[in-house]
Amino acid sequence: MSIKYQFEIGENQKILSEALQKVSDDQLLKKMWQKDGSVWTDDPRHHIVAANRLGWLDLPSKMGCETEALEDFAESKAFRKLKHIVHLGMGGSSLAPEVFYKTIGNAADYPELIVLDSTDPDYVDDVLKRIDPGMSLFIIASKSGTTVETHSLAEFFYERLVQADPESAANHFIAITDPGTALQKEGEQKYAKVFVNPSDIGGRYSALSYFGIVPFALLGRDLKRFLEKAKEEESKCGKNVPPETCDPVKLGALLGKLAEATQNKLTIQTSSSLSTVGWWIEQLVAESTGKEGKGILPVNGEELTAPAFYSSDRVFVYMKLHGDIELEKEEKLKILQSSGFPVVQIEIDNIYELGGLFYHWEVATAAAASIMRIDPFDEPNVQESKDNTKRVLNEFRSTGRIEFDAAPILDGEMRVYGNVATAGDVDGVLTNLFAGRKAGDYLAIMAYLPRLQKVDELLSRFQAELRDRLKIPVTVGYGPRFLHSTGQFHKGGTKNGLYLQFVHQPQKDLAIPGESYTFSNLFLAQAAGDYISLKSKDKPVVSIVLGGDFYKQLAGIVGKIK
Repeated sequence: MSIKYQFEIGENQKILSEALQKVSDDQLLKKMWQKDGSVWTDDPRHHIVAANRLGWLDLPSKMGCETEALEDFAESKAFRKLKHIVHLGMGGSSLAPEVFYKTIGNAADYPELIVLDSTDPDYVDDVLKRIDPGMSLFIIASKSGTTVETHSLAEFFYERLVQADPESAANHFIAITDPGTALQKEGEQKYAKVFVNPSDIGGRYSALSYFGIVPFALLGRDLKRFLEKAKEEESKCGKNVPPETCDPVKLGALLGKLAEATQNKLTIQTSSSLSTVGWWIEQLVAESTGKEGKGILPVNGEELTAPAFYSSDRVFVYMKLHGDIELEKEEKLKILQSSGFPVVQIEIDNIYELGGLFYHWEVATAAAASIMRIDPFDEPNVQESKDNTKRVLNEFRSTGRIEFDAAPILDGEMRVYGNVATAGDVDGVLTNLFAGRKAGDYLAIMAYLPRLQKVDELLSRFQAELRDRLKIPVTVGYGPRFLHSTGQFHKGGTKNGLYLQFVHQPQKDLAIPGESYTFSNLFLAQAAGDYISLKSKDKPVVSIVLGGDFYKQLAGIVGKIK
């Protein structure tokens, strides 16, 4: 069966037909394979970017020859005896490995995988307590080789290993990066192995490159089978394939055309076996399309409800593994479809089809961007928060303080910053923020909080209750993780968002070797930089800096939303 699609889109069938005619006239697949950027934009500057970012198209074929070497690497005695793989990376460099592990898992007697993509020292310390560094392999994954979070974490753990056993520290580190980066040079000097990735692949399109398949091999799973499944899907998206027979092109063309008509809230639903797949799709779609005042906003992890609570800008995509029983969810999707919402269902035959599913979404996203006439391979606003973070840290070096704003609008056990009307308490501030919503808006909850199960559950409840109260889509993302994902959409995408930031003050602090600031300073500076970026664009934003017992305070806020 491979990967099977069902387009339950009712009156939107005409829109799909028009979109398919457009990609056919534009010769989308042919031009993609020819690395012709004109299929996305008329701007010659973007043609250069596109031409250097299409190496992912034939990755399943190219990487197939690497399977034997990678499996031998994973089978070596030095790595089989380890208990943990700690993957240090951000965004496209880490999300695919995390989804692979959460979905497929590690084979018996192979190490567990932990993805560490946070500068929160409480979270870093929690990982440190869970592992024995001397029985762990650290993967340093960064396309640019200069990602501040990844570099800081690498230096932290490397120093720990050097202090414990300077002779063998290098054996516990490998790197994945582009050719010529500082990380490649550093890794060749002090790490056990450096995997040099093809340079013509953007980070969020790198799931089937070394960034994804090295961790996959180290989990002891069948990499050859995984890539062969992806190669089958590559062959179905060749340059001479008619778009109407290519399901991922149909999906992308539909999403792009609906987004042009303001139906741009892509609501991602999955069966239980694929519950984390939305994390990866979210960053791919949001960062690829959210720019130039346009974009498709992924709404991931939301609990389904009745049609009355959804705005008309929704489109639903449901992915399931054959054999998963999801009667309640599928019944709700049928009700939504019968109420006029477009619903696309995608079913994969087995878990090894995950690589093919990722390939489909890469093609679909490129197709959507071609309809929307935007370059899916640049990320013009990602740098803004990075620059603001540097600015906040530079001020910290001078003043010893990290400032979100000139002054809070509320100052007490919780400090509240924002550009909404001043109110007497937190409830009043949130009421003023929500009062500004209008049709087509969305609310982004940006959680600079520890990634704990109880926090996940609380934020999920908050997401559902605010969706039902406000009747607009609500997204949730952990910071600084989402800065390499939906953060691009927040700043460069459609101009109809409301932004609510929660920031906890870490109880633990850890030094970053070679830096004058700590992980706590960096974490808070990233939150402040994000807030400053949004406020500078006059986007309605509120930041709530929680006090000591952050969970109790957050639960109190959530409990008042009805």
